[in-house]
Amino acid sequence: MINKNYDQCFHCECTARVKEVVEEKDFYWHYLDNTIFFVESGGMRSDIGTINNLPVLGLKVENNKVWHLLDQKLDGTVFLSVNLHERFRKAQVHTAQHLISALIGGIYGAKTISHHVGDDENDVEFEMTSFTQRQCSELQILTNGLIRDDLPVTITYPSKAEAMKFAPKDKCEHDEIRVVKIGNLDYNLCGCIHVPSLKYIQMIKILGFEKTTRGIKIKYLCGDQFLDAFEKRYDVLEEMSHTLALPHLYVMSGVNKLMNDKKKLTEQLVEMKNNYYTYLAKEIATTNKKNTVIHEFTDFDAKDLSQFTLAFVNNYDRVAIFITHTDSENMHITIGHSPNIAFNSQVFFKLLAEKFGLHGGGNAALAQGGGKYDPQILEFLKNSPIF
Repeated sequence: MINKNYDQCFHCECTARVKEVVEEKDFYWHYLDNTIFFVESGGMRSDIGTINNLPVLGLKVENNKVWHLLDQKLDGTVFLSVNLHERFRKAQVHTAQHLISALIGGIYGAKTISHHVGDDENDVEFEMTSFTQRQCSELQILTNGLIRDDLPVTITYPSKAEAMKFAPKDKCEHDEIRVVKIGNLDYNLCGCIHVPSLKYIQMIKILGFEKTTRGIKIKYLCGDQFLDAFEKRYDVLEEMSHTLALPHLYVMSGVNKLMNDKKKLTEQLVEMKNNYYTYLAKEIATTNKKNTVIHEFTDFDAKDLSQFTLAFVNNYDRVAIFITHTDSENMHITIGHSPNIAFNSQVFFKLLAEKFGLHGGGNAALAQGGGKYDPQILEFLKNSPIF
C-alpha cells in the first residue's frame, strides 16, 4: 500500500505506535503503525532522521512493512522526525530529473534509461544517438524558464483505466497507482517524494553531457545541491587565486603559465642531466680502462641509473655494470653493453638474481632490477670469472 505521507515534501514529523520489534546483533528493527520515513527506491535515497531522538540507522521494506533500525528497543508511542534539509535537497534533485526527462522525451522522443544521484553531480541517461552543446544550452534555458513559470507538481491516485490513457499499459499493472504531474508537461508513475511546484527547485545547471554505450548521459545540478557545489568550487578557485596572486578570471592564464614554465624547466633538466651523464661517463671510462666497468653510486635513483647506463654504453665499447643504493636497505643494478660487444646482459642478470635475491628482467642489451642491498655483490662482480 502506498504511503500518502510521502505526498507532502515538508511533512517531516509525526507520532506512531510500535507494533513489532525484531532484535538483530544488539540492534533493533522497529515496525510502526505509521511512518514518514521514505525507504530508498526509484533512484531516490532513503530519508535520514530520528525516532525519540535516536538516530535511525537503517530502513528496509519486508512483507510490505517499513522497518526502522535503532540501537535501543522502544515501545508504545514514539515521535518520528525526518531531516528536512536532506529530504528537500533529494526532492529537488528528483523533481528536476522528471523535468529534464519530460523535456528530452517531449522534444526529441528519447526514452529515459537511468538516473544517478551523487553528492557533487547527477546524471540522466537517455536513449539517444547524438546531442550537441547547443542542445545542452537550450535545455538549460528551457528548464529554468519553466522553473520561473512555477508549474505545479501534483500527486494523484487515478484509476487504472485513467492512468492507461497517459502511461504505458505495463506500468499500470498495480492495485494502486500514484502519478506525479508537472503542469500539463509531464505525467509520470512514481512513488518518490517531490517538491510542491517547480519554483522549489530554484534553478538547474546543466553541467554537460557525454556519449555512453547506450545513449547520451546529461549531467546536472540543482537547488540546494547546486549552491553547495558552487560554494565548494568557489573556495577552490579562491585558494588558487590567492596562491597565484591573480583575480579569479585570470587563474587559468596563471595555470597555463605555470605549466609552460614547468615544461621549460623539465627540458632544461633533461639537458643538464644529459650533459652530466656525458661528463660522468667520460670520467669513468677514462679512469677505468677495463672492458667491463663496475661502479657503485649512492646518488642515482633507478630511472637515472638506467638512463646513465644507456648513455655510457652508447658512447663507449664496454660492458657496464652499475649499482646504486640511496639507503642501506635496497639497491638497483643495471647491466648493459655497447652494440659492438658480444655479451648477454639478461643471462648475467639472472645469475646475479639467483645469488642475491634480485627481481627484474630485461633483454640481451640491457637488463636491470633490484632487491635488498648486499655489500658482497661488488666483491663478487670484481672476482667474477666471466670478466
